[in-house]
Amino acid sequence: HFSSGRPSGSPRIIVMHSTENAIAPGVARAVANYFAAPSTQASAHYVVDAGEIVQCVQEADEAWAAPGANESGIHVEHAARATWAEEAWLAPEVEQMLARSAGLVAAICRRHGVSVERIGAEAVKRGERGICGHVDVSRAFRQSDHFDPGPRFPWARFLELVRAS
Repeated sequence: HFSSGRPSGSPRIIVMHSTENAIAPGVARAVANYFAAPSTQASAHYVVDAGEIVQCVQEADEAWAAPGANESGIHVEHAARATWAEEAWLAPEVEQMLARSAGLVAAICRRHGVSVERIGAEAVKRGERGICGHVDVSRAFRQSDHFDPGPRFPWARFLELVRAS
């Protein structure tokens, strides 16, 4: 479930999401299969868990992940819950997932000239380049009420991992 091509040209933002699943082996593949189901009207470019990355949509195409930013974004789903407490984000298997995701995000940033910095709703609305959460897209365009990857997502740690990759 995607739109072919990208009318706005190269992606400007990388949007972080959470799948709303507990982290477990096979979650990335299960979510990718969910996106592929005929009745599903959503998708992401990638789904990441502690063990693997599954690509669902080509980067040259628009995933249906965050209204208002589908055309300009690459969307990365994490096997996580937006409501997780800070301790949950520190678990060893979550750290593995974040490291795996950071490598992916670093490569996407290099391919598309996206800045390795967190940007908020106003910057997303202005069309700046950077990394944001679905929450920022929701605030910028007011087309959804999603708040993932969650208020306790470890942004500083994640960006540190991206820069190190």
